[in-house]
Amino acid sequence: MKLLVFPHSHFCEKARWALDFKGIPFEPVAVMPGLHLRTVKKLAPKSTVPVLINGDEVVQGADEIIHYLDRCHPLRLLTPTDTDARDACLALEHSMDARLGENIRCILYQTLINYPKFICHCFTYPMPRLKQLAFYLIYPVLRRKIYQTYVVSDAFVDEARRNFDLAMEELGQRISQQEFMVNDQFTRADLSVAAMLSLIVLPPEHPFPWGGLPDPKAQAFLDLYRDHPVSEWVGKMYRDHRRHRPME
Repeated sequence: MKLLVFPHSHFCEKARWALDFKGIPFEPVAVMPGLHLRTVKKLAPKSTVPVLINGDEVVQGADEIIHYLDRCHPLRLLTPTDTDARDACLALEHSMDARLGENIRCILYQTLINYPKFICHCFTYPMPRLKQLAFYLIYPVLRRKIYQTYVVSDAFVDEARRNFDLAMEELGQRISQQEFMVNDQFTRADLSVAAMLSLIVLPPEHPFPWGGLPDPKAQAFLDLYRDHPVSEWVGKMYRDHRRHRPME
């Protein structure tokens, strides 16, 4: 199997973690943003990653990849078999992908797009030097696209902060009453929430070599949640359920 990814992406981490959790061998393949459009559109209907390639089968999107893996590799199921638990799990996953994953992407990109070297590291690790140089050439165009797509405006970011804070508060209440998000076992809901918040916690079990954030405002946002109960829970999910697999 091959998994097309943006190496730093929390949505790609979600699919990557699912594969590792099930012990399925695969090759992560970093694709160049912008230039990835032609590659991905040849394989799947949308232009997004992650994309899983298994022989003639192509599965696009982290949610669909987990569905596929549970169907084809039922050992260590991530989706509950009980109907009510399954519905609750999928609803929570879908909600938190948006309220955590999309909002944190908006918040961090607001300032981090001003640091081309860091963004290059995020998108091109571990590509050869020539491709990294090519990234710098296209970055002015890519920067505008990132801003227009994910940041939009200061007011949009402020709203993302409010929605993110509310989601964290709700999750804090949930984990104060139970170890896992749904029932009493690790599921795709736990994996998804932890993956979405990996950009906040930067757990050592995460395969991407983050280093430090270059922007004080972005770092202050991370520091604000460093000791949050949900962040501590994320660290535990990574320690207990994430097999460390360095990217090559």
